[in-house]
Amino acid sequence: MLKCTVLSIGDELLIGQTLNTNVHWISQRMNEIGIDVIHHITLSDDENDIIQCLDNALISSDIILITGGLGPTSDDITKDVLCEYFGGKLVFNEEAFKNIERIFSLRQRWINEATRQVAFLPDICEVIQNKNGTAAGMIFTKNKKTIVSMPGVPYEMYAMVTDDVIPYLKNNYRLPFIIHYNILTAGVGETLLAERLESFEKNKDARIKLAYLPNVGKVRLRLTIKGDDKEEIKKIIDEAKKEVVSCIEKYIYGYDDDLLEAKIGELLLECNLSIGTAESCTGGYIAHLITSVAGSSRYFKGSVVSYSNDIKSSILKVKESTLEQFGAVSEQTVSEMLDGALQQLKVDIAIAVSGVAGPDGGTPEKPVGTVFIGIASKEKKIIKMLSFTNNRERNIQLSAISALVLLRNFLLNEIKS
Repeated sequence: MLKCTVLSIGDELLIGQTLNTNVHWISQRMNEIGIDVIHHITLSDDENDIIQCLDNALISSDIILITGGLGPTSDDITKDVLCEYFGGKLVFNEEAFKNIERIFSLRQRWINEATRQVAFLPDICEVIQNKNGTAAGMIFTKNKKTIVSMPGVPYEMYAMVTDDVIPYLKNNYRLPFIIHYNILTAGVGETLLAERLESFEKNKDARIKLAYLPNVGKVRLRLTIKGDDKEEIKKIIDEAKKEVVSCIEKYIYGYDDDLLEAKIGELLLECNLSIGTAESCTGGYIAHLITSVAGSSRYFKGSVVSYSNDIKSSILKVKESTLEQFGAVSEQTVSEMLDGALQQLKVDIAIAVSGVAGPDGGTPEKPVGTVFIGIASKEKKIIKMLSFTNNRERNIQLSAISALVLLRNFLLNEIKS
C-alpha cells in the first residue's frame, strides 16, 4: 500500500494562531483513493527543520504533500529550500506570471517586485498553476517518490489537490480500490459494542478493518477494505456489514452521513406526530438539534426554555409544591414539565429535561451531572435519571443526545410497535 506524509509548514500553526484544517481535508482525499496517510507533521519556517523532515519522510513514505511557505514574504522559504534540496535553480515562469497578472487584475492591484518573485520557480519541477491565487504548486520526483508543494491557503490547496494532484497520482501509481461503510450508533459505549462484536472481530476476513470512533453520546463504526478486485472486496465487506448489523442492530440509528436528529424527524413524519421540548439545563439545545434539520417545521412546534422555577410554574404549570418538595432536578418535576409541554405546546410528543449541568449547583444527593430526561405522549410517559460528568458543556451535549436516543426508542417501541 502507498504511504503518504503530510508536512504543514508555518509558525502560525505551531503557536495555535491558525487551525490546521488542511491535514484533515488532505487525509480524507488520500483515503478516498486508497493512499494511507501515516504522518502529519507540523513544522516551522526553518530550513533545517524542513530538510530534516523531508529526509525522514522520503524514507517512510511514497508520497509527501507539503502545504505552506510559498508566499511573497521573507518567511516564505519553502520554494527556495525545495529548489536547493532537489538540486535545481529558480527560473522565471511565464505562465505563472500571467496567472499572477490575471489575479491582480481581478483584484485591481499593482504587482510589486516581491510578488513578481513568486513567478520564479524551480526548473526541475512540474508546475501546478494556481487557479485561485498567486503561488503556484510544484511537483518533484526522487527515487520514484512524489513530493508536492502547495499553498497553505485552504481553498487554493483544495483546487490543486482535486484538479491536479489526485489525477497525477492516479496516472502515476497503481492505486487500490477502497470501500468504507460507516455504521452509526447512539446510546451505547464502545466497550459494550466491542463486547458484542468480539466474535466478529476474531473471525472476520483479515482484509477487513474495524475502527471504533466515539463522539459525544455516539459511536461510529467504520468498516474498511482495500484490494485490487473491486467486486471481490465489495462482496466481502457487504457480508461483514450484515454480520455487524445483526450483532448490534438495536443501537444503530443510521449509516454514513445520517444525522440522529434527521432520522428522528423521518420517524415523526412517518408516524404523523408533532413534537415540542421543555428544557432546563440544556437551555434549548435539544430544540436547536431538532430544528437544524431542513423541513423540521413539519413536525416541530416549539420549545419552552424553563431555566428558572418561575417559568416552570407560570408557563409549564409545574406545581410550586412539587418544586419545594422534590426540587427542580427531580423525576416529579420533569413529569409535570412533560404534562405542561403537551398541553401548552399542543403537541403529540414532548421532551423534558432538568439537571445539574455544573460546574456549581450540585449536592451530595444530586451531584453535578445528574439529569432527568423524560419523553411523553398523551398515553405513555418515560423518565430516566442519568449521571454524566463534571464538565458543563459535555453534560449539556450528553443530555441532548441522550434525550434524542430516548425519543427514538420511544417512537420505535411505543408508537410504531
